[in-house]
Amino acid sequence: MDTSNKFIFQLLDISNLLEVQPDLEQGLREVACLSAQILKTRRCSIMLLSEPETQDNGAEYLRVFTHYGNLPSSAYQQITPLNEGIAGYVAATGNPLLIEDITRSQFVDAARYIDESNKSLISVPIPFAGKTIGTINTSSPIAKNSFDEQDLETMKIFALFVGKSIYIAQMQKILRSKFIEMAVARELTEENLSEGAIAPNPTKLAKIVAKSFYRELTQAGFGANQVIEIATEVLDLLQKNIDRHNKRLLR
Repeated sequence: MDTSNKFIFQLLDISNLLEVQPDLEQGLREVACLSAQILKTRRCSIMLLSEPETQDNGAEYLRVFTHYGNLPSSAYQQITPLNEGIAGYVAATGNPLLIEDITRSQFVDAARYIDESNKSLISVPIPFAGKTIGTINTSSPIAKNSFDEQDLETMKIFALFVGKSIYIAQMQKILRSKFIEMAVARELTEENLSEGAIAPNPTKLAKIVAKSFYRELTQAGFGANQVIEIATEVLDLLQKNIDRHNKRLLR
């Protein structure tokens, strides 16, 4: 198989991963893993825009959504304001970054792994409908000292496919669930939004579903204690699913 055909199949693999996985998080985790393997790099993370509950100004922030390689668990709790740090700059400007040596760049203060021998990294925006919905970041190439322009172009194409695949995957999930479909349709009507304003944003979609879930329960006559019991049961099911997934990873 020649190089061009191999690359096409790799893109199809990335697109299909998000459509066949049972949830977006697992699909993006597989995408991060495949991207790292294709670029022969030790790490790859995917960050998506979200709206922290603690912020009253509605400002969007980046959060780590999933990753491949070594990344401290605390990274998932951190928020990255737009225009701060490497990913924040890329998300705010829409400009990809190729850094051969982080210690010789303007972003040296934002580096996580400054003590490693290989200090090269790439961060590219994930585009959808004319806006950036997140970033893909990779660092520490295995087979060479630093990333090059070809690696950057490869990541940009991956990001393009990821953006469109996120939208398609979420739309498919919505169409399979009458409850979510009605929740999104109601939100679009009430807020005068377009589908593109909701679908690529997992945080916004989760808030819509939660609000509709609560509304339906209260309208059906469930009291506060019953709503808490139902929510607790949902969390318990989620924990069981996470435990099963962790066991599979340890096999």
